[in-house]
Amino acid sequence: MIEQIAKEYIALIPNIFDSFRDLNKNSAELSHMQNHVIEFMHMQQRALNIKDISTGLDIAKQQLTNIIKELEVGGYVAKVPDTKDKRAVLVSLTPVGEEIVNRKWTKIYQNFNENLMKLSAEEQIDLNFALHKVNVLLKKMEG
Repeated sequence: MIEQIAKEYIALIPNIFDSFRDLNKNSAELSHMQNHVIEFMHMQQRALNIKDISTGLDIAKQQLTNIIKELEVGGYVAKVPDTKDKRAVLVSLTPVGEEIVNRKWTKIYQNFNENLMKLSAEEQIDLNFALHKVNVLLKKMEG
């Protein structure tokens, strides 16, 4: 049984990845790495220093510094001195940065809805149950 479960789990990964890649197509306006940084910052919901972003995304500080500079020039992020650490700066999303994240996820949601319409009502119920069950069981395996 364990071998069958492992096989299905491994088969799920590329299916999810391919599905999300298709949903995400034409929804991002930034480069892959810029988008990655913006998404991470959005999820944190607070200003972050470069070290926090670097650690959280496992990106070298030197590479991240260039990405942040490009995002700042584009008006997506703003840097301010860190009052707790005079050597550091805090980076936060600007309203333009927040808007680009919201636009991207709105587009992904629209694409997902279009794909759902390809399924019958019964298939949609089955998919909902299957996704819920997979999420619950994976969470249970973590603990």
